[in-house]
Amino acid sequence: MADSSVDIIDQRPGVIEPKRSSLHARLRVGIAVAFSAFLLAGCIASAFPYAVLEEAAQPEDELPAELPAYAGDGADLETARFVGEHDDSSLWLMRGAEITDICILAYRDDTAWVLGCGLASGPVGIGGMAGEFTVVPDGTPAPEGTTQVSENVYTHG
Repeated sequence: MADSSVDIIDQRPGVIEPKRSSLHARLRVGIAVAFSAFLLAGCIASAFPYAVLEEAAQPEDELPAELPAYAGDGADLETARFVGEHDDSSLWLMRGAEITDICILAYRDDTAWVLGCGLASGPVGIGGMAGEFTVVPDGTPAPEGTTQVSENVYTHG
């Protein structure tokens, strides 16, 4: 008898079941792998490597009123946390507009400020009239030739 797409699984007439092909098995495995990757990505995304951004907002976390509205392009200003000062520049970290980004704002006054964003896995560097700074994730060693300003921020000057 030629191979058919069904197997008889019971000797009673009319009781048949579709043949389970290796295609079905591969499809089930593929779905399971994709679902596992989706769950794992959710766990990784929720483990943002900057504990300071998980803290409750405080009054000092408010950004300067003089900061131009366009300064926040690419950043989530609502997540800003004050992390210190260096040479008259105030420093804030915040999440980027992209879920995988971190941003730093160095602000001396309304004419001397710089905001930069990059991958949270870092390092992320900025430089300008407000100073030169590097941001690294929690637990990362200090970049060579820098001075620590906060847990995540180092200065080159």
